[in-house]
Amino acid sequence: MAAYETEVLIIGGGIAGTTIARELSKYKTDAMLVEKEMDFGQGITKSSSTIVNQGCNVVTFRPEYHNSRLVWAGMPLMEPLCKELQVPYKKIGSLTLFKNRAGMRRPNKLLSRFDEWSKKYLPHAKPLQLIDNDTLHNWEPNISKDFIGAVYDPNIAITDPVRLTIALAENAGQNGIGIMPDTKVLGIATGTEKFVVQTNKGTIKSRYIINAAGEYVVKIAREINADDFVLYPVKSYMAVLDKKVGNLLAHMVTSEEHGTVNPSVHGNLFFGISPGSQRLGKIHDHATDKIIADAALEHARKLVPAISKKDIINSWVGFIMYRNFEMGWHECSVGVSRWVPRFINASIGFPGICAAPAAAQEVIDLLAQEGLQLAQNPDFNPNRKAAPIFHELSDDEKRQLIASDRRYGQIICRCETVTEGEIVEAIKNGARSLDGVKFRCRPGMGRCQGGFCGPKVTRILARELGISPEEVTKKGDGSHYALYKSKELLEAE
Repeated sequence: MAAYETEVLIIGGGIAGTTIARELSKYKTDAMLVEKEMDFGQGITKSSSTIVNQGCNVVTFRPEYHNSRLVWAGMPLMEPLCKELQVPYKKIGSLTLFKNRAGMRRPNKLLSRFDEWSKKYLPHAKPLQLIDNDTLHNWEPNISKDFIGAVYDPNIAITDPVRLTIALAENAGQNGIGIMPDTKVLGIATGTEKFVVQTNKGTIKSRYIINAAGEYVVKIAREINADDFVLYPVKSYMAVLDKKVGNLLAHMVTSEEHGTVNPSVHGNLFFGISPGSQRLGKIHDHATDKIIADAALEHARKLVPAISKKDIINSWVGFIMYRNFEMGWHECSVGVSRWVPRFINASIGFPGICAAPAAAQEVIDLLAQEGLQLAQNPDFNPNRKAAPIFHELSDDEKRQLIASDRRYGQIICRCETVTEGEIVEAIKNGARSLDGVKFRCRPGMGRCQGGFCGPKVTRILARELGISPEEVTKKGDGSHYALYKSKELLEAE
């Protein structure tokens, strides 16, 4: 098998690992990023909601928490980052709802703590506002009439977390970072000067390791006795609604009692992460069940009564990796192992998306403290050009694109209006599976969930990759889409 040597090895291609890789590419450093899945952002990142700026929540996120400082420091970094990578970003604001005067305890605490802490911790943030009943229901007429007011946070924003993660990996690769998806770490040993990492693709020797393995962060740390922390995996349910009800809300709405409902940049609504839909789980158990699904739907309907079970087009569970309970729910583990020098654990906890840019900068500082020489990369290019999104173009732009490549005139996914040209471009940019295509340009994300376009995308993948349709997978090994041709079953009989 192959043998590789590098200065810095990043393990894990979720939002944490790819943001660190992209940040590291600003320097003249030999570094590699490995991800066990066929594509990036397929673990905790994929299971998250669309919230990218968690905003000024100064009740749950307090200054004594490491994670809070990362979230707040990351807020002004996210919009320019998305702009450089041509990833969608939209400020929507949030409404923290209350039903009566007794329910104003939390909103009042939000307002008072923001006033107290904003200059020191949130100088970039716009102030929170108390919204009265008339304003609330004028802004959001579909919110339950049980709510009489809200605290408005204008800083909340949304993005596409997986598309952002893929873009970060692409840009890191463009700037010199070695990118290796479908590369699973099998074991780690300590050499005299370097770590020796065994993978399914061969041996990698590196002087520094950054462990950003998401759900697997503890497992990777244990390989080398660097697990000087405890994480609790909390299983949480999420569901996405059909676009036809996407206009029910313009803002994220939330309450301490009922969780959240929020828009996405693609026109759907998400709900979940609510009381009753969360539980301490067994790591890597991604099975949904009726109990948490019903609880999440009930809580969502308490916020927005028009939400219906029939409008749910997909649901899933993911894990929120919480730090030791005594340290607070919203703590994280970003730091050099106390037991193993040059081994950095980077578990950014919840909320991870908006903490990632600041966490990446902190990891660079830790590498420097551990002795890595960091000189600016004069060739660093922060900009990544995204592939065209056909349905967002003007009629003239569509005609020009079709004239340059007729495949843009062939609609493959009717739900999301995705063309053959977009799918081919996604494959050129690294998609190797149905999910790889789906998360880059959205075929299979609509109401039919790939029921109509799935076979067509399979044939395109087979053609472009030079493989048979039977070799095409949904997301890698063990997820083949077409096991055999139907006539072969008849012939076998």
